[in-house]
Amino acid sequence: MDGSLTTISPDARIYALLELSRRAGVTHEFLQRWRVSTGPEGALLVQPQPGTSAQIRFPTPSTDLQTTEVVRKTWHGKAPAEVGELVPDFIVPSCTRASVAGQPLSTEESPGHFACTEDILAGIVHTLSRSEETASPVRDAHGRFPASASMAFRHNYLHRPIVDEWGLAFQQVLQILAPRWQSAPRSLRVKLTHDIDQIGIPFNFRGALGHAVKRKSLGFSVRDFLSLGTSVEPAYLKQVRDICQLSMERNLHSALYWKASAPGPFDTGYDVTDSRIARVMDWARARDIEMGVHPGYDAYLSPLLLEQEVQHCRKALQNEHVGGRQHYLRWCPETWVHWERCGLAYDSTVGFADCAGFRAGTCVPYLPWIWKENRRADLLEIPLVVMDCTLIGADYMALDPSQVHAVVKKLIERCAVVGGVFTLLWHNTSLVPPYAHHYLGILDALSGASDYPWRSDLEQLRKLLCAEALGWSFNPKESAELRHVSVSAN
Repeated sequence: MDGSLTTISPDARIYALLELSRRAGVTHEFLQRWRVSTGPEGALLVQPQPGTSAQIRFPTPSTDLQTTEVVRKTWHGKAPAEVGELVPDFIVPSCTRASVAGQPLSTEESPGHFACTEDILAGIVHTLSRSEETASPVRDAHGRFPASASMAFRHNYLHRPIVDEWGLAFQQVLQILAPRWQSAPRSLRVKLTHDIDQIGIPFNFRGALGHAVKRKSLGFSVRDFLSLGTSVEPAYLKQVRDICQLSMERNLHSALYWKASAPGPFDTGYDVTDSRIARVMDWARARDIEMGVHPGYDAYLSPLLLEQEVQHCRKALQNEHVGGRQHYLRWCPETWVHWERCGLAYDSTVGFADCAGFRAGTCVPYLPWIWKENRRADLLEIPLVVMDCTLIGADYMALDPSQVHAVVKKLIERCAVVGGVFTLLWHNTSLVPPYAHHYLGILDALSGASDYPWRSDLEQLRKLLCAEALGWSFNPKESAELRHVSVSAN
């Protein structure tokens, strides 16, 4: 790994501490009471309880990271009952040569004084920022970093949100150091998203005929042919309404990501201003269904084309404050910067095409860390957990029906135990066999969950993750110490 990607700046460590605290259920009000300082050799000291010496020490930043290895750590004592068997231990990638497997992630060195036994602050920055993808040259046929090349896949922990699980361990220690503190309650949230890649516009003879042959649906073909030169909605456009209706029947809402890309080998090139599309958008808008952008295949790593497509979509959507996802999941860490410059509110591309799971080690939406600029992005990342074709596509996981249910059920459970967001991508074109049955089963498995309120969460994150507002600042002129300045509860 490039040496520049192994050096964790003081600002990045504070960012990691705040992200860890969020996952421990820490509120802004509790954070305001903390004293955070640097100790001997640059260790980070957190004292959460005013008037006491109780503290947890995060180790000195390591220059000896083993970027291809992982170590497993245990709980401090027993795991909380509500965690069950989902988090039997903690997996820490990028450990050091001095790492010891099997010991607790945090140990009590003396009464009221805990020490984290791994540099998980560095681990958080590396994992959430996807630094391994910047350092690796491996790419698939579509220019994507594949799951198969990731540490999480090679070490068999892609199915676990390891960063969120570290938050559970931190919560356990905080409750010992501050017995009166209660963590914020956790609940499963859901983000149902639909990339609108195909809608039957422009009309395609082979595609329409294929519905009768391949899909064995004469009704689809008839509808497609009737739409030619008329106001009739093609079958796939009608399925945009259908898939939203399925969500609403279960007290959930869909998010529709529309395209404004030119025709190409991987883009149908429909006109987002078509009157039939406009009617569907009006229908969705009247039902408070979220709509966002889905930049085309060639917009990846092309900031100018990205901006053009985003602006064109925004006009059709009649909304500037939108998010979305990259087509074909063509994404790299630089994409965050491109999206941020377009003024987009959130991205939801960070998931693998070839394997379901937690690409960034989390299912908790977050503001990413931009390595090259040593700063937090003003863009929300809502990590993608599952995509329809990932599960049963012949080129990807190719699961049979029973395996699909088991894999998705376990991922939902893992999201629930850490209070994360289960983000699902199900295309409007996947309401036909062999996908349709799986989608209804997934919706049933999500029964009782609530929508993820990304707009309010984004505003709360901007407040919670502002070290300056907490009175935390790194001043190298003062012996490289982190100062804590008291601030009012207001």
